[in-house]
Amino acid sequence: MKIGRLVATLAAVMPALGGCGGSTTTPPPAPFELQGGWTYLGPSDGPHDLTISNSSMAFTDVAGMWSSQWTIKSYDNALHHFQITFDSGSGTYLPVGSSLSGTYQLANTLLTLQVATGLSSYPPLQSPGTCTAATDGTPIPDCRLYIKQN
Repeated sequence: MKIGRLVATLAAVMPALGGCGGSTTTPPPAPFELQGGWTYLGPSDGPHDLTISNSSMAFTDVAGMWSSQWTIKSYDNALHHFQITFDSGSGTYLPVGSSLSGTYQLANTLLTLQVATGLSSYPPLQSPGTCTAATDGTPIPDCRLYIKQN
């Protein structure tokens, strides 16, 4: 009889204890701070827009001549890094590669992106805010400036 009562008591108490103790699930990551629409400012590619979500990036020529879609494999808001892999593209699209690692700086509504081929390391961010060499003003390869769309 005592064992039956103990089992009944445990059966009644266990659901209430289910929320106690440590959690075995990992909380979802914070949203990617670059989410939204961005307009290209320079320094050397043609006019295009960049649309970013937590899981994808889409580069689209404003004249509709090219586009590319990328999957975001990882991002880190604190370190200002991301990694993307190519999904599809049309026309002579940008950026070029099958996988890219990126470093960025976000200053209010101005975004500086520096990308490099591969997923093994992140490129150093060169000339944030201008993407041009300080010595002679030449464009930094694979560096792009964007402004946040409303």
